[in-house]
Amino acid sequence: MKQILSTWWGVSLAAAVTTLAAITVTQVMVFFLFQGQDLRAALTLAPFIALVVTFPFSFFIWTQVRSNIRLSLELQRLVNRDRLTDVATRDFFFARMRDEPSAYGISLMVDIDHFKVVNDTFGHMAGDAVIARVARILLASTRGDDIVCRFGGEEFVIFLAGQNQQDGFEAAERMRQAIAEDVTEFAGNDLRVTVSIGGSLKERLHDIDLAIQEADRALYLAKGAGRNRTVLAKKDVTDTAPADA
Repeated sequence: MKQILSTWWGVSLAAAVTTLAAITVTQVMVFFLFQGQDLRAALTLAPFIALVVTFPFSFFIWTQVRSNIRLSLELQRLVNRDRLTDVATRDFFFARMRDEPSAYGISLMVDIDHFKVVNDTFGHMAGDAVIARVARILLASTRGDDIVCRFGGEEFVIFLAGQNQQDGFEAAERMRQAIAEDVTEFAGNDLRVTVSIGGSLKERLHDIDLAIQEADRALYLAKGAGRNRTVLAKKDVTDTAPADA
């Protein structure tokens, strides 16, 4: 992103400098080519002549570069953002985390419970609607420094920056409860789903892969305990145990 913006400003500056250089060169040429009474008038007109001649070319180059930059930004967005949910992609998540090895916080694995039943009963379009709805709730439940990514299928990974185990557990529970209370309307049907959440604390300079593996194991514990619950690896708080939905 920074490289694209730098290119945009560089081309804009180059277009402006080219136009100014053309005006200056035109004035110098006019000074040497025109002598006598018409010199002052010629010098007065020279900048306008140069501007008229060079501005269309500079403007054309600038618009083409701007169009290419917009296309690059759109392609970058498609690479970085999941098309269905508009949350981060898996590749973007890991690239971002590896760029910040000192990041400290809670890694969460979120999985929609019994998602196959939704697909088999109402169809895959309904399943997509549920995934998109869950993603919006997860995004609404996080902060600007957090990362929400679609890990694959009906699974999401979330990094809660700077959160300790207690705060991370409470944040995960808010997400779980919000999803359990929500309704996805699709083709006249009110679809309700729950999620299971596993979490792990990522210490500074620790590999994100380790935190994700621990969160994944905690997720399996949550599902094995009846689903619709949050389990944090090596946590000091008491796990909730709502009825299986």
